[in-house]
Amino acid sequence: MQGTFVTFAVALALALGTASAGVVFDRECPTGIEAKQYFSVDQYLGKWYEMQRYESEFELNFDCVQVRYSLNEDGSVEVSNSAYNLFNGSSINALGRAVLSFPEEEIIQGKLNVSFFGAPNDRSNYWVLDTDYDNFSVVWSCEQLTPQQSEESFWVLSRTPNPITDRDILFRIHTIMRRYIDRAQVRFTRQLDDRCPVF
Repeated sequence: MQGTFVTFAVALALALGTASAGVVFDRECPTGIEAKQYFSVDQYLGKWYEMQRYESEFELNFDCVQVRYSLNEDGSVEVSNSAYNLFNGSSINALGRAVLSFPEEEIIQGKLNVSFFGAPNDRSNYWVLDTDYDNFSVVWSCEQLTPQQSEESFWVLSRTPNPITDRDILFRIHTIMRRYIDRAQVRFTRQLDDRCPVF
């Protein structure tokens, strides 16, 4: 439907809650994945643009993906995800809540519990593997489905809709991708199309 606005009970850039949100692999969740150390929630707040991702059922054919993080009065983070379908003009939006997974640790890691539409907020399902807060973020998640199958999600986020060109940043992103990511499953998100709305 042209120009419709649809709300799904699923997130976009953080789509990890109650629905299938990533790529299913015939393997266990990888171990030894290192999240960002000394992670700062305050520095992570604000607007991000999705640059790359593992495709998911609920993001299928959606581009112009943006996510906003803002602080709630209780110290949790409000998550607002938006995206636009360039083929049929539909938009989707999802609102959620994020909290640090292990706030009592001496060294805070970039591991968060994210849930949407009132779902239980009890899973460490959004891991920031690396970020400089000002330019980029690399995010990963994995959920064990069966002893032989797992579902992984992956995103590269940027503070601007423009492609990341800084060599040092690209090196950091590609280092993580070489270690943990199946590049054949990565999809680039269109952000510079004139039809992308301003959310």
